[in-house]
Amino acid sequence: ISRVTNQAATAERSAREKEDAYKRDQESTKRKDQLNNDLTKLTELDKELDKQIMPVRTHLMQKESDRDRMRDANAQEDGMLSNQLKDFERDMDKLKEVNDKIDQYVRSNKDNEIHEVDQKLLRNAEDISSGEGKLTEMKPELENLKKQVEDGDRQKKTIQDNLELFKLEKTLNQLQEEIKNLQDEVAAMGGDDAREKHQVAVTNIRQQQSKIERYNGRMQGLTEQKRNLRRKLNEPEYKGVDERQRTKMIEHETTNIVVTDLDKYYDALDKALLRYHGMKINDINKIIRELWTLTYKGEDITNIEIQSGQDSGARANRSYNYRIVMSKGSTQMDMRGRCSAGQRVLASIVIRLALAETFCLNCGVVALDEPTTNLDFENKRGLAIALGQIIASRAAQSNFQLVVITHDEDFVSMMKQELSSQTGFNMPERYYQVSREEGHDGRFYSKINAVDWDDL
Repeated sequence: ISRVTNQAATAERSAREKEDAYKRDQESTKRKDQLNNDLTKLTELDKELDKQIMPVRTHLMQKESDRDRMRDANAQEDGMLSNQLKDFERDMDKLKEVNDKIDQYVRSNKDNEIHEVDQKLLRNAEDISSGEGKLTEMKPELENLKKQVEDGDRQKKTIQDNLELFKLEKTLNQLQEEIKNLQDEVAAMGGDDAREKHQVAVTNIRQQQSKIERYNGRMQGLTEQKRNLRRKLNEPEYKGVDERQRTKMIEHETTNIVVTDLDKYYDALDKALLRYHGMKINDINKIIRELWTLTYKGEDITNIEIQSGQDSGARANRSYNYRIVMSKGSTQMDMRGRCSAGQRVLASIVIRLALAETFCLNCGVVALDEPTTNLDFENKRGLAIALGQIIASRAAQSNFQLVVITHDEDFVSMMKQELSSQTGFNMPERYYQVSREEGHDGRFYSKINAVDWDDL
């Protein structure tokens, strides 16, 4: 009755609120229509005013353009007059300078100085004319002297040529005597055979000299290359290159050894992980088998377990495809799509409890939210028995806590009966009931009450 009364009061308040909202909407609609009418009138008035003000704007724009044009014309005329005034002032200054120079010339009495300069120019012209006459008279004598000098040069050259001829004749005679002596020596040495041997020897000498020159050129190139290499070795880029090469070789070999060791470590770790994975899967399946046998009361599924299929590929990209398999006798098949909703919920709870038992030994908090969804009475009882045994086995653990959130009071009663039958731990004193109540301000609040187990 209280809940129905609260619903009626809520519905009445909602109706009043909707009625007030409807009235406000009606008033807002009327106000909106009135404002739209006012806006239409103002728009029409604005259009009429725009039509009336348009000729005035046009006339005003014409007047403004005339004013700007007159201002530009006046500014140009003012600039032209200013330039003419400046030109006139410059001409007046130049005229004053010329007038000052004329006055200065008149006061300086320069006529006498000009007359003296003219007299000096006349005397210089007379001296130049007399000098030109003397030069004309001396030209024949200069010609004779030039001829004598040229004849002396020819005689000197003739004498020098004769001396050179005498020297050449003397040298020729000496060479003829040497040739004769050499011919006599050649005849004494064997004649034509010696000449041929001499020619062969000369040819060999020339060949050896050409080889020596080639080798010398090659040696010079190698020497220059050696000098360049030594210069490069003294540069900072190549200085101490032997020590650096030795260091890098040590680093390279050390890195290869480290890589080899890491490969061995990786292989060992990979095998250990595979072995650990298999061991943990076996442990999880063992706990799942025990919990499933304890909780599931049906006869169509004997056991469920987790199976993993390893994908082929590189070690770094290895992954596992986990699937839940249910078995009946020796027959196995995937559980996905072949089980009921209750079986799926129970399998989910059992698998999570097994994972917690295996991997969360130091973390003793287990929370279950509505664990009995879609479970029948027998499976609820089996779940209560399994949870009771887990609580009894974990009672000695200081940080263990089981949190169960449920609307099923039958399941809570089953948990109480199962815990009462267990020994070796203290029975929980109470459980907590959460309800929803309406406050004095009309709002609903959650309320938590601690209820003794005996009141259940």
